[in-house]
Amino acid sequence: MNGTNNDWLKTVKSKLKMEGDRFLQESVTEITFQTYCQFMKEGERQSFEAQYFLRRRRLTIFGLLLYLYPDERAYLEALENEIWQICNEFTWCLPAHLDQDLEEQSYQSYKQTNRLNYTVDLFAAETAFSLAEIVSLFDGQLDQFLIDKIKIEVDRRIFTPYLSTEFHWETATHNWASVCAGSIGSAALYLLEGNEQKGILDRVIVTIEYYLKGFEDDGACQEGYGYWQYGFGYFIYFADLLRKYQNINLLDNPKVKRIAMFQQNSFLALNYVMNFADAEPKAKPMIGFTHYLHQQFPNVHVPPNHLIASDIVDPCGRWAPAIRELWWYDPTIHGDEWPEISQLFDHTSIFLSRWKEKGENYAFALKSGHNNEPHNHNDIGQFILYGMGQVFLRDLGSGQYNKAYFSDERYQFLCNSAEGHSVPVVNGYQPAGQEYKGVFTKVEQHASLDDIEVDMRKAYQDQTLEKFTRTFTCNKENRSLVLKDAFQFSQKPEMLIESFIAADLPYRFKEDSIVLSGDNGELELFYDNKKVVLTVRRRHFNNHQGVQECFLHILFELKQPTKILDLKFAFVFK
Repeated sequence: MNGTNNDWLKTVKSKLKMEGDRFLQESVTEITFQTYCQFMKEGERQSFEAQYFLRRRRLTIFGLLLYLYPDERAYLEALENEIWQICNEFTWCLPAHLDQDLEEQSYQSYKQTNRLNYTVDLFAAETAFSLAEIVSLFDGQLDQFLIDKIKIEVDRRIFTPYLSTEFHWETATHNWASVCAGSIGSAALYLLEGNEQKGILDRVIVTIEYYLKGFEDDGACQEGYGYWQYGFGYFIYFADLLRKYQNINLLDNPKVKRIAMFQQNSFLALNYVMNFADAEPKAKPMIGFTHYLHQQFPNVHVPPNHLIASDIVDPCGRWAPAIRELWWYDPTIHGDEWPEISQLFDHTSIFLSRWKEKGENYAFALKSGHNNEPHNHNDIGQFILYGMGQVFLRDLGSGQYNKAYFSDERYQFLCNSAEGHSVPVVNGYQPAGQEYKGVFTKVEQHASLDDIEVDMRKAYQDQTLEKFTRTFTCNKENRSLVLKDAFQFSQKPEMLIESFIAADLPYRFKEDSIVLSGDNGELELFYDNKKVVLTVRRRHFNNHQGVQECFLHILFELKQPTKILDLKFAFVFK
């Protein structure tokens, strides 16, 4: 048994015990009516969700500690108290997701059925799965009245609404389908029997098939790595239980194998991911989950211990992934650094090149696709450049979620708009819509050089734009990336600005370049000062955690518009 691998488990236990013992000394503030109403009135999600997720976190922490230390009565009593509080919540659904006609039904509506109505969203379904699994795991320890209470609440809040209502996510092709359906199916496997269970499972499996349809044959997750970890995770949790209890194998599918390998094709280096769409720039693989995938599909790469998460409870306090980090962790499996790759996702139009040169890691990622993808950003032609321990040309990734973020105002958020990406302004910004798209027209992959061309004519509304190709040449030995944009217009463009989103780094100007200074090296961006004028703006946006984050907006404005234009930029690591 590897000592380092043993250290991971010791660290996990230590962190759980420290947090659990602190929770034993603290009480949780109840969610007030005003907090519940805040999203509907103001569009603000954080106040309610902070308290909601803290309750789930406490449930999960105490459950994990009782699993690890079954004789500690303090953990049992604390777990029972958290279960009691959750069973008494007004709704298990987030205000941002609920149907007000259900939870906020009128008295007259209630009298027609004498039944309370509930929305089943991601978190309501997850809660049911968590409680059902906790009942199964601690059946001999939990108070019998509490066990019955759980079964009643799961039935009336989840099973009954599910069987009597059609929810939008049942035919969704993204994470909602797998998380909601997978959680309901898992709860049914634990709590129901016979025809009642079969009726739910049959319907759940149909939704799971919709989820898998959301992936192209290349296995890439358009929602980004975090949503792969989330959505595919809940697919795997359900598939594992379904095989165990019903001998139905959803994993015997070549597409599932390709999806399972997305993790190793997502990382730039270390914990940095290609964070297109609503993804975060850094992530840690779940090691138990990865071990499970590796055992099912041996080509799944296992990363080294220094890259994996030792905080096994995520910010939303989810039980299902956390307990499986303990169940599925295998100390006999040893990991290695991310291998060098040149990976084309030809159906989803994503490209990743990852290589080592002179002992340093480098990566270049590029996205094409269209502007109506799940968690869409207007980002055709967007790219990321990593080297010498950090991202230099970046993607802003996900912003802070609120009511407006998922409304018609979505593209007023800088991180979602074309303005917040390294794509040019061509008589206006790229708009949203599936009709706005880019196509890889040439992809040449070699050990020392990658050459990719994107036809971006249809990424813009401008009717005078006749041709636009964006070509990237990545020279791995020279540690350089050359970008060429070739335009053809029917008349001189009124506006053409090349735009690059860079990390918030010190910089200096030279005659025909700008130099970005990182912690371990520099990136020099060369341009033709006869054709363009350079300006740099330091800007900010609110990231997914609501924290203000700064970045550099490097802009090159055309000096003399012409109908045929060729612009070249070279990014060279120093």
